[in-house]
Amino acid sequence: MKRKTLLFQIILIILLSNSVFLNDPSNLSSANVDDNSVAPSSLANYNATSSTEYFNESSYPRYSLVAQPIDLITYPHKGYPEIIIFDESFTILVSTTSDATDWEFNLKSGSETIFLNILHKRYEDNLWYFNVKPSTNSAGLFDLQLNCSSGSDYQTHSVKIMEEKSYPFNFVHLSDTHFPSYDIYNTTDINLRNIAEIKELDVDFVIFTGDLINGPSWMFVDPNTANPQKPLAAEVGMRLALWAFDLLDLPVYIIAGNHDLDATHLVPDDPTTIWKRYLGENPVMNYSFLDWHFIGFGSSILGLNAEEFNYLRSTVSSSQNSPNVLFYHSNFQDQASKIRNSYNIEVMLYGHAHKEIQSVKDHTLYYCQAPLFYNASTIFTILNETHLEMKGNTYDFNILLEEVTESSFMLPLVTSLTLFTVVHIIIRRRKKISLFSFEKH
Repeated sequence: MKRKTLLFQIILIILLSNSVFLNDPSNLSSANVDDNSVAPSSLANYNATSSTEYFNESSYPRYSLVAQPIDLITYPHKGYPEIIIFDESFTILVSTTSDATDWEFNLKSGSETIFLNILHKRYEDNLWYFNVKPSTNSAGLFDLQLNCSSGSDYQTHSVKIMEEKSYPFNFVHLSDTHFPSYDIYNTTDINLRNIAEIKELDVDFVIFTGDLINGPSWMFVDPNTANPQKPLAAEVGMRLALWAFDLLDLPVYIIAGNHDLDATHLVPDDPTTIWKRYLGENPVMNYSFLDWHFIGFGSSILGLNAEEFNYLRSTVSSSQNSPNVLFYHSNFQDQASKIRNSYNIEVMLYGHAHKEIQSVKDHTLYYCQAPLFYNASTIFTILNETHLEMKGNTYDFNILLEEVTESSFMLPLVTSLTLFTVVHIIIRRRKKISLFSFEKH
């Protein structure tokens, strides 16, 4: 009986120590927890379209504007916006031929149009670089319109103009919308309700950490196919998601997750191709707001390729002496951990796990956001150059390292000493049992 009790205690301690290990953000598994490769056995009980006809695009304002691919403008655009202040210039990148002429850029919001003066332009590596400045100062969130001899482009909610940037400022972290549905969830209905609430918050921008679409959708299937019916195309989910995010009336920085990029035979098109068509080729984005530098990257479960990862590393390296926020979908191929191990990152924001995970380790705040369709969204308030507030807690990155180093060291030490003591007791008891048995014989 004593040996059984002792064995139970050992198992309990091991489980507790494993729990500590698994909650260490540097050891988070990058396994695909929301597999998109399994179809239900029957589609007979699923609807062909949403009950509120979200897929009837002609019924909704701005759908045709928002849900259109990137044609010429590679920056800024609806998934990688620019935020400027009065009298500030910014850069527009355009992908077209070197002989293009008759350039005209405008910012549009409702009936308001602001002409962009071209201060300087150059052509390099198959891209046009334009330094532009608004002709008038007008605060708001604007669409970016381009007309030139080689074509036109229109990117919604691409430029936000503020009278000034000042502390404190706020941003919202969202993740895993999985439009148009996920498992038993009508994510479209739930996400739209949450978006309406987030729209009313006093925030400056939104960070979205991947899995914008679900890929296969078995709640909504393609109404144009006969039996057996097929899921909606990834492109339908993408157009729907972009239209929904447009309703936020906020700049939204969008990076990809595995559902956005990983190939699956269950949709009639290729998710990676769709992502690049609507949100661009470059998986890495970086921008600054006051003293804080934000860097995001999206990837499939295979991670970034060597060239992309080197670009990410160089981007972080160039800003390592300022506060940084790294946002990504998951620690695929340990690439987020490799960046954190090489550079000073104050905040790591991610998703994928479909649950909230919050921890602090070695001067870094880790936060995993639960899906938006779980009614999850988090406001981060940047108080100044060194302080951040989240969920009622304030983090001072000047002193956080000293506090966390001590607690991070003590917990594994206590666990290790406990395990050592138990093992030592087992060995001693086994020796006594062996000696007793020898004496009996």
